[in-house]
Amino acid sequence: MCYAAYKLWNVCNYERNNYKSLGLEKYPDWYDQKSKHKDDLWFKSLPSQTAQEICKLLDKSWKSFYRLKESGGIENPGTPRYKKDKMPITYMQNGIQHENGSYNVRLSLPKKLKEYMAHTYDIRAAYLYLKNPVFSNMDIIKQIKIYPPANDGTSRILVIYEVEDILPEEDNGHYLSIDLGLHNLMTCYDNVGKTFIIGREYLSLSYFYNKEIARVQSQWDRIQAARGMENLKTSKHLQKLYRKKNDCIKDYIHKMTRYITNYCVKNDIHTVVIGDIKGIRKERNLGRKTNQKLHGLPYARIYMQLEYKLKMKGICLIRQEESYSSQCSPQSEEVSRIYAEKRNRKKRGIYMVDTVIYNADAVGAYNILRKYHAVSGKEIDMPVTGLSSTKTIKVAV
Repeated sequence: MCYAAYKLWNVCNYERNNYKSLGLEKYPDWYDQKSKHKDDLWFKSLPSQTAQEICKLLDKSWKSFYRLKESGGIENPGTPRYKKDKMPITYMQNGIQHENGSYNVRLSLPKKLKEYMAHTYDIRAAYLYLKNPVFSNMDIIKQIKIYPPANDGTSRILVIYEVEDILPEEDNGHYLSIDLGLHNLMTCYDNVGKTFIIGREYLSLSYFYNKEIARVQSQWDRIQAARGMENLKTSKHLQKLYRKKNDCIKDYIHKMTRYITNYCVKNDIHTVVIGDIKGIRKERNLGRKTNQKLHGLPYARIYMQLEYKLKMKGICLIRQEESYSSQCSPQSEEVSRIYAEKRNRKKRGIYMVDTVIYNADAVGAYNILRKYHAVSGKEIDMPVTGLSSTKTIKVAV
């Protein structure tokens, strides 16, 4: 079906690119193309709604092209490209059969595809079945997107399902603030006087895969150069490494954000305040190594995953501007440039006020909550305890 989808895309795209030379009376929209190609091989090899969705996606791409051309945002924008390989397919709700609490999902197969499978492979299947425990927690499945098989034969599946709207919990005065960092990915301050660090394994995980990718890339480049190849290509091994790296990082972030969500539920925390580091990487040069680490950190993914997990529990996530939060003392009158003391950062990880030693990232998390307190005007109990000794949470990699 992924093969039929890319063929249908290219047929419809060719028609739009060359509608005048093809003698068409008018420029075809998605509805015209759906009506014209509904009896074609590639259209009939897909579920009807899936085929229509491909026509709609192409139509959306062309509309974006024309809007970009009119706005002048990009000089000489290119038209939507032809697909060179299989593309993902999307099953709409009418083609999905699922019972509440069941591990199984049944997907309809088009008649033309069933005939092809029976004739070519002697496979006589009436439906395509998917089985996974995650389906048991889904009541109404809206869409299922199936990606083309990778080199190892596995396919990724994206499921869009309906969940009930959960009303946010009322503010109960119990907060968790989060400072995002480089070596300590997330440092958290609970305003009952507890602090913990989670995400220390991220850099070593990223470093391992980057080193392995560089090693394989170097070997592959030498092999291609020895063969006299001018246009260097990637290899299946490299593609597998990149895919494995992305999957590991995605899994690690899921585990971190799940831990924080469970912590909030267990400790009856209704509001999480996280430092907003938007623009921190813009026009900054911190050295080659630090730049590489900083630009590779998946902050947007952390925000997204933390937000939706907390929202499903009725917990509010607030982004708070965090300037000078790591430079001001937790005992200063306010968090601002006036009270910023860079000299108190003696070395990485240590913030010292007189003879008192604090964890620098814990101070950052504490001051983020202080800034939110100043902006919101809410009375928040914030004891300066737990900032010297932080607990490290280890997440399975």
